[in-house]
Amino acid sequence: QKIYANPLNTNKITMEQKDLQTIKQRFNIIGNSPLLNRGIEVALQVAPTDLSVLITGESGVGKENFPQIIHAYSLRRHRKDSYFTVNCGAIPKGTLESELFGHERGAFTSAIKQRKGKFEQANGGTLFMDEIGDMSLSAQAKVLRALQERKISRVGSDKDVTVDVRVVAATNKDIRAEIEKGNFREDLYHR
Repeated sequence: QKIYANPLNTNKITMEQKDLQTIKQRFNIIGNSPLLNRGIEVALQVAPTDLSVLITGESGVGKENFPQIIHAYSLRRHRKDSYFTVNCGAIPKGTLESELFGHERGAFTSAIKQRKGKFEQANGGTLFMDEIGDMSLSAQAKVLRALQERKISRVGSDKDVTVDVRVVAATNKDIRAEIEKGNFREDLYHR
């Protein structure tokens, strides 16, 4: 028995295009190139998984829209306040670890009270780490530990805190080139 595709059956194509247009409108995405549409399709494919995702591309191409799509179509979307962002390039290197992992009271001069970091705040949800290529090697090692072991330590603490966070990261840097230069951990890249 042979099955023939009906080239005139446009219902499926129209429905897919309509869904794609709805997603673009919801997330303020402008454009209709095959690469853009494929990027949205990939985001929708990985959304229901719990995989960490790295998004690369030049500045200004809209990388920040894809983590929102991934989170909105994930199983983590139901928790209130479950999507958090941090721009790793905009935070001074000395304070990034405190921003990501929190700190204990007295850990440094201005630490007047305990503070939860982005990983704890996003527990059960999604953490979008923009410009991950700008992180120090020290912070990269701690992010790797959080991804592998699902544990973090606040700055100034020797106690572990268990976290369940999906990380979606983005960068405009060529990560493979940064690995070759020794600026980015290869094990983090593969994680």
